[in-house]
Amino acid sequence: MPCLRSKYALRHQSKGITNVLGAILFVLAIVALTSIIAVVSIEYGGYVRSADYLSSVDRERSHEELLFTHASDIDGQLKLNITNIGSETITLNNILVHNKSGTGAIEVTNMAALPITLNPGMVQVNYRIPGMIVTPATNCTIVFVSSRGNSFIIVIQGLEIYPPNPY
Repeated sequence: MPCLRSKYALRHQSKGITNVLGAILFVLAIVALTSIIAVVSIEYGGYVRSADYLSSVDRERSHEELLFTHASDIDGQLKLNITNIGSETITLNNILVHNKSGTGAIEVTNMAALPITLNPGMVQVNYRIPGMIVTPATNCTIVFVSSRGNSFIIVIQGLEIYPPNPY
């Protein structure tokens, strides 16, 4: 009989273990589900913030507008008046010059001084493009690139600047 009692005792102890294992698995399932919901919520919040940021950058980019006028030309040096006629502050970082009358090479030039920052309505007077000499035979395209990625294009043919001043 001692053998029968030990089998009964072992069977009786195993009933309590299944309840504990079930409770542990239930807690693990709740923790996993909560973790998944938290991660999805954080990622969705980051997505919404990035979409909002890109929308605001795109809106600001669409409000950038510049007006170029030819100031004067002393010793063939091109001088421009650059006016911000948009509603956003513009920072011009680079100039690309495509000289069609020379070798046809495209040159990327950093701004001569610090980058030009123009608030709405502000004018940069007599800006000189480094190494840009204008003659009656000049045929080139100049692209000003802003910090937001906008490009403002002017074409110089001879001593004329296109697009002409609309005002």
